Amino acid sequence: MHDQTVKHASETIDGLFRNKVRVIQAARGYRVSEDALIVAWFARPREGELVLDAGTGCGVIAFGLVAKEPSVTVVGLEIQEALADRAGRGIRLNRLESGVCIVRGDVRHADLFFRPGRFDVVVSNPPYHEPGRGRISLEEEKALCRHQLMMPLCDLLRISRALLKPQGRLAFIYPAGRADSIREALKETGFEPARMLWIQPYAGAEPCLLCMEARPACDGPALVQHSLVLYDEPGKRTSLAAAILAGEEVSFAG
Repeated sequence: MHDQTVKHASETIDGLFRNKVRVIQAARGYRVSEDALIVAWFARPREGELVLDAGTGCGVIAFGLVAKEPSVTVVGLEIQEALADRAGRGIRLNRLESGVCIVRGDVRHADLFFRPGRFDVVVSNPPYHEPGRGRISLEEEKALCRHQLMMPLCDLLRISRALLKPQGRLAFIYPAGRADSIREALKETGFEPARMLWIQPYAGAEPCLLCMEARPACDGPALVQHSLVLYDEPGKRTSLAAAILAGEEVSFAG
């Protein structure tokens, strides 16, 4: 499909995961961050699973999941009309009609239009900032994506608990400094942590982000934790971070 048939004049088409997928983005709106690429790699859906990408935006996580595991089906849920429209056009651009569909709707009320216990995996790159913290962007698209105006973490956990199968998993990325509040929120909503990836800007620095895989509380396997260092030096990615951002298969030692 020719790019001009899906891209508007105010948009760009950008290749991600070393051009394995392309996304349509507003030239001046919210732009995909590396956080979305990391959590798409971290989620690790299994063959044939049904995945909900909660707050899909332009579809980058959904597209990345299917590019890595073509047998999965991903439902991208997005409340903003412009973003949902870009994600829909991105499906056609990447020829992913058989693996991805977009639903426009509010994550907070997803249990009203999806059957309980339907999904194997819920994955999300949720807004990080609570209302009242940080400057709210005057552009609505940026504000909704960056601040918890429409999807507080507690709502994501509550909805995920309702929509996941008994052995399902929730994968998301969040500021590492809020790890204690994340654990408390997981406990309150009936989840327990299964995998954690602590993300550091440089070796020896405090973690800045945390990827979490949570499962409905049960006697599951022991918690697995790893660390990812993003940079060897300013502007130079570590080989591990470069591989992850490229969507490659990576194993951690130990």
